Amino acid sequence: MLIITLCAGILICYGVPTAGTFFLAHRKKGIWKAFFSGALAFIVSQLLIRIPILQLLVPRYAWYGALQLYPWLYGLFLGLTAGLAEETARLAAIRLFLKEQTGKEYGLAFGLGHGGIEAMLLVGPVFFSGLALTLTGREALFPATPAAILTSGAERLSALAFHLGASLLVMHGVREKKIVRFLAAAILLHTLLDAAIVILPAVFGTGTLGLELYAAAAGALTLAAGLLFCHKKGGTP
Repeated sequence: MLIITLCAGILICYGVPTAGTFFLAHRKKGIWKAFFSGALAFIVSQLLIRIPILQLLVPRYAWYGALQLYPWLYGLFLGLTAGLAEETARLAAIRLFLKEQTGKEYGLAFGLGHGGIEAMLLVGPVFFSGLALTLTGREALFPATPAAILTSGAERLSALAFHLGASLLVMHGVREKKIVRFLAAAILLHTLLDAAIVILPAVFGTGTLGLELYAAAAGALTLAAGLLFCHKKGGTP
């Protein structure tokens, strides 16, 4: 069972974004450019800027330690910084690399790259490590249970759905020359999604199932909003 769930997790992290991009590439030219633009936006905004700042710079200040005592403020701080970093990078990458490619397919490919590289770099290697340990008879060294692995895989699908929707919203704002309102909408949605990871368990005692249901709902609604605006000329979120 452990091997099956690990393979399922690997398939989600690597197979879903790649297969989705190949599918889109059969319909439009330049899809892989959009995919790699999305991946670059995540790498720069999170791995090169936000995460190093949160791990190396901000902890030096007393206010950051005090902030962690207040779940509402700490959750909103983490959510807002994630939203500002990733959505601003999303906008910058779209305007720099996809000036003439702002259709729905390109937005989806961008989201697959953004959410896909997050899964490939941060979660996928853990699954591969667990699979290697299990296949060599050392599964006792891998602490995750099949249920935890499936939960992590489901969380990746929810995150991917969110990134697809947010990419469509930002791209729609660029195409319709309504950047500020759609960027603000994406930042707000990102903040609400990430802040809940801290606030719901600490304040309301929400368990893993509740968190996953919230993430799934947030991802699905964001994707639905992105698709809706892509089919609607103009519009305000």
